[in-house]
Amino acid sequence: MKKEENKTKLGFLTKVRKNGKVIQRCQTNSKRRFYNNVRTINWKDKGIKVYLRVSYGKRLSCYGKMENFWNDGVYDNEKDLELSLDAFTEE
Repeated sequence: MKKEENKTKLGFLTKVRKNGKVIQRCQTNSKRRFYNNVRTINWKDKGIKVYLRVSYGKRLSCYGKMENFWNDGVYDNEKDLELSLDAFTEE
């Protein structure tokens, strides 16, 4: 019997910064809650930067250790955030 691949939920984290201060933060495993929160970001404000992190849980690395894997980035417009989110959650 083969060992099944470990299926874990994705973890989402966003931090909205304006003038160096965090004005909105969301950390969840629910896609629905995450997407609803992303829709509330006011992109018309000047100086908005959004940190996005999608974590995939612990996986076996090439060195034989269990390590956390994630993708992250900082975005200043909605289009770039959506494109990277699509790439990070692609199966």
